[in-house]
Amino acid sequence: MKINKDTLKGYILEEVLAYLIRTTGYRLLVDPIQDPQDLGWDHGRFVVKGRGGVHQVDVLGQLEWIPAFTFPLRLFVEAKFRNKKTGIGDVRNAIGVLLDINQNNSPTREQRIFPQKYQYVYALFSTSGFSKPAMEMALAHQISLIDLSGDEYNDLRNVIDRSADGIIREIGTTTDEEGYELDRICISNRGKFVSGVRTIIRRELRTLPTGVEHQEYDTQHMIRSKLEPVINTAKRHNELFVAMANGPYMLLIKANNPQAFVDYAKEHPRHRVIITWSRQIDNGHTWKIVPAEDGHVYRLSFRLPDLLSRWIFGVTDGVRERALQTKQNYFSNITIYHHTDDQDNLFKLEFDLESTQRHIEELNIG
Repeated sequence: MKINKDTLKGYILEEVLAYLIRTTGYRLLVDPIQDPQDLGWDHGRFVVKGRGGVHQVDVLGQLEWIPAFTFPLRLFVEAKFRNKKTGIGDVRNAIGVLLDINQNNSPTREQRIFPQKYQYVYALFSTSGFSKPAMEMALAHQISLIDLSGDEYNDLRNVIDRSADGIIREIGTTTDEEGYELDRICISNRGKFVSGVRTIIRRELRTLPTGVEHQEYDTQHMIRSKLEPVINTAKRHNELFVAMANGPYMLLIKANNPQAFVDYAKEHPRHRVIITWSRQIDNGHTWKIVPAEDGHVYRLSFRLPDLLSRWIFGVTDGVRERALQTKQNYFSNITIYHHTDDQDNLFKLEFDLESTQRHIEELNIG
């Protein structure tokens, strides 16, 4: 049985992301017992039932609250850990999955009386960015793309890469560039091997839903130690915030001190912020946010969506003007939903033009 190293890294990254964005209000769905109508097993794979077939899902979350004028939301989380940019084929796959699942309407007799239907959405993460055709198609079909190639995720990418290497060395031998031959004595089923990896991470990060039994696999004791650095790094990051700007882009935001940001935002649910960038930081592609009233309380960072980066930095002249226009058009209001300890919070960060301009003049940045 073969497994591609990049695929293994993607599996590990997906579970780490499920932990880091846990406060966005999504709970993990991991077993058909949580929804026998829409979820199932197919040859050891966890699947969602569509109109024309079943579709494997690795990380699936359900939003705990229901937005107005829509069905309850469920989110596919898929991560690509590669050296090359994630291309249009992965976006096409996401679109096809959503189209088939969201058109599924074959309720049981009981559900015709008490109907239950969900709206499925898709978030695709990539450690190497996305090709331009992938970004354009995703934007047209409302697939959220999140770029994890920035410097602020170096430690996370590196530790996942080393852990995947350690697992392969422990139980596999290289066969060719396409993958690794896993020890047949230890592993007889690829699905069980992947489930073992996921179960270890979920147990240690406490993302497993309550009331669902999870089987221990023979290989878990062999790979648990290899995953410890990943788990420790995830705990150190603690939390990432998912934000929506007043545009079509979803932002993944990292705080220098997540608790300091949450504490301040709870006291000031709606507050003004300064948004800046610098050519010296990620060539201008990673932007910073600080509160306008006290810039030392917290610092947030997010990687600019690549389509906006290309527009802003694609031509040398007028970069600052285009960057300012982007802040006013897309980031004038940034909304973050945060759920912990049965408490729901909505934080609104409002771009303050005057404070930002003063800050830029003082530091000579963008």
